[in-house]
Amino acid sequence: MRRPFILLVILALLAGLFPASVWADESETARTELTLQAAVDKALSINKGLRQAKNDLERSAEVRDYLADRVDYVPSSSSASSGAIKSYLNLTSAEISRSMAKRSLTVEEDKVLMSVYQAYNSILQAQEKVKVDELSLQNKQWLRYVASASLRVGTIDPVAMAKAETEYTSAKTTLEADNKALDDAYQKLNQLVGVSAKERPVLVDIPEIVPMDVKDLEAEVNRKVTGSPSVWLSEQQVDLAKLTKKLYDFTNTSNSEPYKAKEIDVEQKEISANDTKDQVAKLVRTIYYSATQLEEQYAGAKEAVRLAEENQRVTQVKYDVGMATKSDLLSAELELAQANQKLVDISAQHQILVLAFEKPWSYS
Repeated sequence: MRRPFILLVILALLAGLFPASVWADESETARTELTLQAAVDKALSINKGLRQAKNDLERSAEVRDYLADRVDYVPSSSSASSGAIKSYLNLTSAEISRSMAKRSLTVEEDKVLMSVYQAYNSILQAQEKVKVDELSLQNKQWLRYVASASLRVGTIDPVAMAKAETEYTSAKTTLEADNKALDDAYQKLNQLVGVSAKERPVLVDIPEIVPMDVKDLEAEVNRKVTGSPSVWLSEQQVDLAKLTKKLYDFTNTSNSEPYKAKEIDVEQKEISANDTKDQVAKLVRTIYYSATQLEEQYAGAKEAVRLAEENQRVTQVKYDVGMATKSDLLSAELELAQANQKLVDISAQHQILVLAFEKPWSYS
């Protein structure tokens, strides 16, 4: 009867030593889970760039409507009055600005989406790197211990001991640097989703490769070029330059530029538009080929993980029965972590490239 009583007294004393606030803090440190979609939704809801883009769209619509009220008719040639020509050109420019603001809002949304994907995956990749570093440090620490013991019995010389010390120190430094890189990756995501820089949510969505299904690459390239906001704007600039040339008023003595300058403007805008198209097409092709190369590497990386898992399992069994050394076991565990790291790297890079292929204007 006395033992339960004594236990109750001990528990009471412990409760006095550790107040309720301590236990509450311990429960509050539980890390929350964060899915990729939840991260995207949070980022879209708080992004300041999106707010500005929405304001720009509203403003451009107001300007367009204001200028539309000042246009009495649509001039068809330079014989129209200079006032009518100027008003119509201003309206055309404002309409382009309004349409571009609408596209810019979509582009800004796509850029936020891309930023979240990149930040989310960067954490996953950094975590795998830290796992490899931790196992590498354990490996080097054990080898340093073995070297120290061997030096005492005279089976190795001081040079070999110094090498073991150097490799251990190097592994420790690498782990410290990569832990800081992981902290930085978390800060970038936390800033995007609007949470404290100290928070470390558990990321639950691990990317997996889904091969791209592209039947006709050139058709896809053309579709992406046509849908590109930068290409659309460059083509609108060509049309505006042509309209300005068409409506050039030769009788207006207040013209600040000659007609020849307007002809050159058209040529320059056409060159710029064609260059923009070429750049977008080149980017889309590069993204596609990079993604398919990763798909080819994925099968090999997945097989490497399978083999490393089997090797680690066998080595563990051998170690348990005394047929393998601790060095063998640590090496097998490190090889498995390295194989997993490569697999996550390939999958994360591929996921970003697939998104970039669909929305090349969001990728830089």
